[in-house]
Amino acid sequence: MPEFAVLFAALAVLLGLARLAGRLTAALGQPAVLGEILCGVALAPAGRVLPAPVESALSAIAQLGLVLFLFAAGAHLAPAMTATRLKAAVVPALGALLVPLALGAALAVWLARRHAPAGPGPFVVFVAAAMAVTALPVLARILAERGLLDDIAGQRALSAAAVTDVAAWTLLAIAAASLHGRSMTAPLAAMAAMTALPVLSRSRFRRWIARQSRSSATAVLVALACAAAAVTAAAGLHPAIGAFFAGAALGHAVPAIDPAGLVTPAGALLVPLYFVLVGRAVELGGLDAALAVETAAIVVVAVAGKGGGAYLGARLAGVSPRPAGVFAALMNTRGVTELVFVSIGLGLGVIDSAFYTAMVVMALVTTAMTGPLLTRLTQQREEV
Repeated sequence: MPEFAVLFAALAVLLGLARLAGRLTAALGQPAVLGEILCGVALAPAGRVLPAPVESALSAIAQLGLVLFLFAAGAHLAPAMTATRLKAAVVPALGALLVPLALGAALAVWLARRHAPAGPGPFVVFVAAAMAVTALPVLARILAERGLLDDIAGQRALSAAAVTDVAAWTLLAIAAASLHGRSMTAPLAAMAAMTALPVLSRSRFRRWIARQSRSSATAVLVALACAAAAVTAAAGLHPAIGAFFAGAALGHAVPAIDPAGLVTPAGALLVPLYFVLVGRAVELGGLDAALAVETAAIVVVAVAGKGGGAYLGARLAGVSPRPAGVFAALMNTRGVTELVFVSIGLGLGVIDSAFYTAMVVMALVTTAMTGPLLTRLTQQREEV
């Protein structure tokens, strides 16, 4: 059978299975991405039965979905980065950032002897950053579903998540650059130059793109996302890093055209394939007793660091206990952002496949916790 026929058949099967699995988990009250990951895990024992060129093409298509997804995530982040919101959220955000960074770094020192193929330095930076991640797109969706987007608690959580995610992605960029012994100057200068034109000439760019049709504006944004990915890939970083920061810059420069809303449908079409491939990389066969203990420790540190740090930060900011608990539950949401984060770490060679498996388990556990925790806290508030 011609390779193109195999490729399109594989796309049809994998995208169809991903959608079905996502619908099943959504019906159970969990995020669709949980089903997409588990779909990949279920397919993993079959191994790589497709020809190598087809596997490569599937990976490239999935990477495009990831680039568009993270561009939209960065654009979603931009509205939360206003001076007023950041000022109100700075103390809670510091708690949700510094505590997981510190606990993650301490955990990484213990785990580095078994899981740091590129050396302990990049591994410690990566793990600390991974523990600080909050899934901003999932968080925004949860807040919208529960009518909390305009609530002070929801705005506090979005702003704090924006701060922690920018810090985490910056640390990831530093870890990636250190692998090649490179300075961050060239990659950061490239990203700044690429986004400077629409940001510095904001009004002109806004007027120009406002005159374009919806399809033309989408094409421009997709082209900018791909250009950002190409720049960071050429600089030795992961392409998704450039897409994320470009989305944040453009979302802040031209919020009226809603960059996230224009690009999200294109990313949503392809990104389930990426998460199926994420699941396929999970090696449950390597889950021995030692890794099981390490996985349990990772989950405990992740919840204690992010949830505990967020709660502490909120309390120090004067938030009462129950709203502080809601804030902590929201900030503990790892979701798809964590899955993307650890898959990039695996691709860069910062972590090994065993640690990757443990982190995927942690991301799924913390994501599954969010809904029940919020429901419980909300019920307690209503009872009072």
